[in-house]
Amino acid sequence: MAVKQSRLQRVFGVGPFGSVLSVALLFLAVLLARATPGGWMPVSETVRVVALNVGAVGAFLLIWWSLRTLKPKQRGNVLCTTGPFRFVRHPLYASFLSCFDFGFAIYLGHWAFLCWALALHPLWHWVIRKEERVMEEQFGQAWRNYAARTGRFFPRFRSISSGSGRS
Repeated sequence: MAVKQSRLQRVFGVGPFGSVLSVALLFLAVLLARATPGGWMPVSETVRVVALNVGAVGAFLLIWWSLRTLKPKQRGNVLCTTGPFRFVRHPLYASFLSCFDFGFAIYLGHWAFLCWALALHPLWHWVIRKEERVMEEQFGQAWRNYAARTGRFFPRFRSISSGSGRS
């Protein structure tokens, strides 16, 4: 039975729900940081600012590349396997999970925030399952083949070295 999705659900997927959970987890990290005043990382202000900027620029570039490759109108309607989608199934989410969040955590400078950034990965692996079920239902074997050779948020090294990545 096909899952009925609104246009907004196709464009945004599970992003809003995952974002709310991510912010709630960040709130818990703030509470943990306040409760453990000795948990500050021994990094200079310069390193913290550089980490934030590298994470932000990396996230921006991956978002830009993703949006250039798969337009919002196409989301949920086509199986894109080019551009950043050649390497990861969810580059928009990966931009935050793999780039921005770690830079932000280092910038904030407490181990609680680094734990927050690490905890987001299993949380988002759980959240993304619904979106992936919809994609599998819609695209069938083509999706399963694509999912088998690409990572959700991090590239699989064999997908980088293999052919064009097209289904």
